[in-house]
Amino acid sequence: MLESLSGNTHKVLTGYCICCKAAQHSFSETVETRVVFNPLTKTEIDWYINTNEPFDKAGGYAAQGLGTFLIKRVEGSYTNVVGLPVCEVVDCLIKAGVVQR
Repeated sequence: MLESLSGNTHKVLTGYCICCKAAQHSFSETVETRVVFNPLTKTEIDWYINTNEPFDKAGGYAAQGLGTFLIKRVEGSYTNVVGLPVCEVVDCLIKAGVVQR
């Protein structure tokens, strides 16, 4: 997985749905973030694998952990890459009237 990501750009997509029972309405969205990886050497990949960090991650890396060095650039929501696009979800909650600004 890490060899195929090395030096390339991939997309992280997260879909969410917020159901507002009182208003009988739901809000849903898919958030897309582009992640640009650094070119990685075999030594770097082997080192990272030996940390055991990538084994319980959907993409085989943790942007918020030791895997930070793998990433050259994040285009879009960083929290989407980590797991949940927090700003987008909060904006949706505000739109739904659940949270006030």
